[in-house]
Amino acid sequence: MPPIATAALHLLLSRPSLTAAQLRQVHAQLIISSLLSDPFFPNSLLRSLLPASPHRALRLFPRLRRIIHTNPFFPNSYTFSFLLTASASASLHPPTPPPPHVSTLVSSLHALAVVLALDAHAYVSNGLIHAYSSCALLSSARRVFHLNASCRDVCSWTSLLTAYARAARLHDARHLFDEMPDKTTVAYGAMLSAYVGAGSFADAVDVFRDMLRARVRPNRAAVLGVLAACGALGALEQGRWVHAMVSGPSAGAMASDGMVATALIDMYGKCGSLETARQVFDGMPARDVFAYTAMITALSDHGRCAEAIELFGRMQEDGVRPNEVTLICVLSACGRAGMVERAREIFGSMAAAYGMEPGVEHFGSMVDALGRAGMVEEALELVRNMPMRPDSYVMGALLNACVALGGEEVAARVAELGILERSSGAQVQLSNLYAGRGKWEEVVSVRRGMEERELVKVPGCSMVEVDGVAWEFLAGDRSHESWIMDVAAHLHKHLRSTIQ
Repeated sequence: MPPIATAALHLLLSRPSLTAAQLRQVHAQLIISSLLSDPFFPNSLLRSLLPASPHRALRLFPRLRRIIHTNPFFPNSYTFSFLLTASASASLHPPTPPPPHVSTLVSSLHALAVVLALDAHAYVSNGLIHAYSSCALLSSARRVFHLNASCRDVCSWTSLLTAYARAARLHDARHLFDEMPDKTTVAYGAMLSAYVGAGSFADAVDVFRDMLRARVRPNRAAVLGVLAACGALGALEQGRWVHAMVSGPSAGAMASDGMVATALIDMYGKCGSLETARQVFDGMPARDVFAYTAMITALSDHGRCAEAIELFGRMQEDGVRPNEVTLICVLSACGRAGMVERAREIFGSMAAAYGMEPGVEHFGSMVDALGRAGMVEEALELVRNMPMRPDSYVMGALLNACVALGGEEVAARVAELGILERSSGAQVQLSNLYAGRGKWEEVVSVRRGMEERELVKVPGCSMVEVDGVAWEFLAGDRSHESWIMDVAAHLHKHLRSTIQ
């Protein structure tokens, strides 16, 4: 490229603002360099800035329009495709200082596309749906989707479905998903991930089954989602089936995918199959912080705390740097194993050894470790000196210790801190503590306060897998089939007679 053209482009792209005289100078330099003789030069220039510099692309467009107002090929449908992609990216990654609101810019580009009769082009229509969705303007995205029905394609459906899924609008997402004439891998993955994000794990597994029945090959997102759902449901047999699918000869790159292996470790750990989880972990060619954290968590959650702490040491020997979640899991393991000094050592060295300040979750794990060791006063002092406001998890850990040790006075001081008022679980703990000590007036006071603040205890839940199907049971739920309720009543009667 001639030096004069390089200088013109540098001025055009680097300055946050340009005067009319500077724009005329750039125009003249581009004419001399013959760049303007190429009708595709403006679009090529915009495309060269994506995806790295979306804000520069958006800033460049109005300058190019003022300079190249005689080019019949600019702007065209490709121009809007580039600009709308830049707008979607800019809405997710705003610079400092932030520019004018991106949603206003998207509306302006939409209006210009209508004026130029380009809004019904497939590239432009899909770009508008994606850009409006990225700005959380789902009603505008839906309007474009309906108005341009003649140019809808797979991208149109998938863009809007993904937007609904990300916004947790499950009803709208499912309705659109059911209407889709051709469901793609991305569409199935988006619907499945939406269910997992909303805690509707059984529905997520059903979507995965439908995906396989439709002979749509699952991608990584779908596999990760269904493994998370299997882990949450305790659906071990279904999880094993997914494992066999991603390990078979037709699995391709997924068989050696580190994220899939980590999801398998997490699933097996939550389903209680620790030996299989360890086999997957040991079989990984390379283990990152997420794989180590998943395995440490599985061991700690099932009481194998010494192994979890030992694995943490191996992690450090391998040069893998722990993250915040890793340290939460290790602190919890130390607490369950009664290794208070080790927990103190890790907690106290977080800033120096790992470059991170303890967060509220780390304080909660440390409080739990102290409480389990009977050091309730020290735990209370740690809570009082926290640099941030303790949450219900921290206070719940402190109350657990009080309940275990009968520390009614400490529990009263905890209640005086005012943090417990927003937590139904902590209020129930406090009530149980008073009940265990025969303080019935205090029990009534706590329960009345819960009613006044409209706090409802989350019902207990249990799951069992029978013939590959996960059944969920909530405390007080009477909606199951009659034979299930008969079995439950028989078990209840049998347990009562055994206790008596």
